[in-house]
Amino acid sequence: MVWVLSIPQRLGLFIFPEQILAFMLGTAMCVVYLGGIENRTNKFQLPVVLALLSMLCGLYLTWRIPILSEEAFFRPVETLIISSLSIALLLEAMRRSVGASLVWVFLLFALYGLFGDLIPGKMQGRVSTPAELLSFLGTDTTAMLGLPLTVTCFVVVMFILFGRVLQTTGGTEFFTGLSRALAGNGPGSPAKVSIIASSLFGSISGSAVSNVMSTGVITIPTMMKHGIPPYRAGAIESVASTGGQLMPPIMGAAAFLMAEFLQIPYKDIIIAALLPAVLYYLALFLQVDFISRRQPQHLEETQEHGADSTIKASSVLKKGWLLPVPFAVLIVALFKFNLSPEFAVLLAVSVLALLSFLRNEPDQRMTPARIFTDLAATGQSVAELLLVTAVAGMIIGILSNTGLSFSLGFVLLDFGEGSLVGLLVLTALVCIILGMGLPTTGVYLLLATLAAPPLVQLGLQPLQAHLFVLYFGMLSMITPPVALAAFAAASLSGAGQMRTGFEAMRLGWCAYLVPFLFIYHPALLFQGSALEIMQTLVSIVLALLLISAVLAGFGVAAISIAGRVLALLLAVPLLFPLPEHLKLLVPLVTIVSIALITMHVLQARKNHA
Repeated sequence: MVWVLSIPQRLGLFIFPEQILAFMLGTAMCVVYLGGIENRTNKFQLPVVLALLSMLCGLYLTWRIPILSEEAFFRPVETLIISSLSIALLLEAMRRSVGASLVWVFLLFALYGLFGDLIPGKMQGRVSTPAELLSFLGTDTTAMLGLPLTVTCFVVVMFILFGRVLQTTGGTEFFTGLSRALAGNGPGSPAKVSIIASSLFGSISGSAVSNVMSTGVITIPTMMKHGIPPYRAGAIESVASTGGQLMPPIMGAAAFLMAEFLQIPYKDIIIAALLPAVLYYLALFLQVDFISRRQPQHLEETQEHGADSTIKASSVLKKGWLLPVPFAVLIVALFKFNLSPEFAVLLAVSVLALLSFLRNEPDQRMTPARIFTDLAATGQSVAELLLVTAVAGMIIGILSNTGLSFSLGFVLLDFGEGSLVGLLVLTALVCIILGMGLPTTGVYLLLATLAAPPLVQLGLQPLQAHLFVLYFGMLSMITPPVALAAFAAASLSGAGQMRTGFEAMRLGWCAYLVPFLFIYHPALLFQGSALEIMQTLVSIVLALLLISAVLAGFGVAAISIAGRVLALLLAVPLLFPLPEHLKLLVPLVTIVSIALITMHVLQARKNHA
């Protein structure tokens, strides 16, 4: 906050950004190690020593980094010692807090950094000694203290603070109530509440797994209470929570990192990401609705318990009217006044804190004690994220220092020259595999460096390429065998992990399709005229409606095999661009699709009557 408000500059102090990064990273490692202290104090505790060393390393780097980053070659011993100690402490803190997955990935790339020169052919790397590599990773501004950590420290932390203050001032109750009001009491309404609530919370949350664990505690038992099988309840929550990382206006931390990678305004990212995210949730919503209509017990259970979920949106807004205000402040500050994201969200936090004094509920007003609690909770929750981005920064540093990112790009380009579709499919598989077991932010940072550049060199727009890898990186959260979000949901529902994961894949089918759609339909990213955008959106929404009904075997009534085949045949030309000589078929297919849907609805009403 001190840095975002430019307080050092206003006081006439000349401080490098890397000094702030080093201090925050040292503090984050210290916090993680202190969290591992046992209650018993009558024995030696290693976490205390590691916490103290972490803080000392952070302070030393804060003091010396302006010199070491420029004069590492002339101070090899000092640079090697502080770098080695910092990296060892960072990796151990990472292993203790997040798990060993990203640590093993880093070690794999570090081995390439040491022995890549022995690999023949296009994948050969440059010669690097252990001392050179360690010194580079610890003190260079393109490695541990590089772009990923910079964006996290100066931007993402502010948004996590915003989410924390929002919860303190009643945001959880407001969004849950609004979701219940919007979902209504129709078929599968508890599942629809989960979808809406998770999309709202997930955008603010920096992790799909944490989103599952925060909203899923409420939504999964509610869905199960209303007759939805445990494995499906967990799958719905995991797919909805994962989509939150793709939903504007905040998109977890990915939007800020993407803006820095592409050097474009943050607002351009969230505008482009809007329609794909809407299609993602629309397809999930349709799936849940059709499945619930197909299974009458869902409807009966919903109606039986419907009295406790009858909420009007007007009453929710009347009670929590102040909570949308900071979001409006954030959007206006970004779009109208072009303020930086970190300053805009700090302004929104300030407005939210001030407005909280107008709340009737005393427990939802900000007080000095609650402000301190929220600051401390933000620091604790962001500590792991700082470690992830620091390790990701080192991996990116190895990729650039060894030339591996360029080598891999050449290999993929050779493959892609024969088939863009083949390269896209291969890239999608690579993204899912690399993303398995990794935290959300680490997934994107790794893929943005490895997988996106070859797509750009083949002619895709940079924004298309980065959104493509972001989508498939996030899909690793619901794709077995390592589907972290689905497994977290399974732990809450009591269902089998693999069954929940495969059900999440089935329900989230649209997420595997959407990245290909905005590659072949740039209009979905608001690239094109208003007419092109509208025509594309109508065609794809119709296709999603048809395919969702095909997969469920049900719309508002049962669908015959012949009807499902016809619906699928109509959906295909609506999804992907046709050759020039067949483009005139699209309006005809659109009319036939609308007619088919209308007939289905009318026939269902007639049978019901």
